[in-house]
Amino acid sequence: MAIIIAALVGAFAWGMAAGAYEIFPFQVVRGAKNLIDGDNGERAPDAYLDNPLAVEVGHSDPQWGTRANVVMIGDSLTAQARVEEMFPSVSIVNRGVGGDTVQGVLDRLPGILEAQPQRAFVMVGINDIFLKNPENKIVARYDRVLVALDKAGVETTVQAVIECGDAPVCTPDRREAVRSLNSELRALAARREMAFVDLNAELSGENGLKPKYTWDGIHLNAEGNRVWRDTIAPMMQDDAA
Repeated sequence: MAIIIAALVGAFAWGMAAGAYEIFPFQVVRGAKNLIDGDNGERAPDAYLDNPLAVEVGHSDPQWGTRANVVMIGDSLTAQARVEEMFPSVSIVNRGVGGDTVQGVLDRLPGILEAQPQRAFVMVGINDIFLKNPENKIVARYDRVLVALDKAGVETTVQAVIECGDAPVCTPDRREAVRSLNSELRALAARREMAFVDLNAELSGENGLKPKYTWDGIHLNAEGNRVWRDTIAPMMQDDAA
């Protein structure tokens, strides 16, 4: 019996390590998943995280003809936020897509701009880190997003990427990559004369996202979203519906 228990514990530990460090059988499992979710291996590795079909969520945004003063742009952290309830008096629309990258935002920006926003809050980049995209390419693509928003007359606030915490995919190296990227995004926002907001000052500590603000080490829970709301709410005083 003890041997069976030891074997199960060992298998579990190896499975956790495989997910975190992408060792065998990570590639085998990823390949099987890709066959199921529609990725035939031809898509660019930095297009979207996990499910390439998620792009269709973003491309369908313009069909409803929605107009809003404020647009929230990002990945699953934004997509999961109930922004209409967080800011009930603000004319606001959520344009977060789970698994999105900076390139993904750039690709669907024309549809986002059809909402004719006056203000945008951008938070994206954690999936680029998970995909191991080079920092210089992430920043270059982010800059193209900011330039496009500026040309459209949208007042933009750059939000730091929220550090990941206690999650198998969140290795110390990836946390440091997020911190390095945030330093570059702060400098980029300054060059573009745009506001920069870093929620990590409250949400994160030495080991990344604090447990009290997350349900899985990556995404925000209710308290985390409350901190987010309270931080940026003063910037929305002129955007009432």
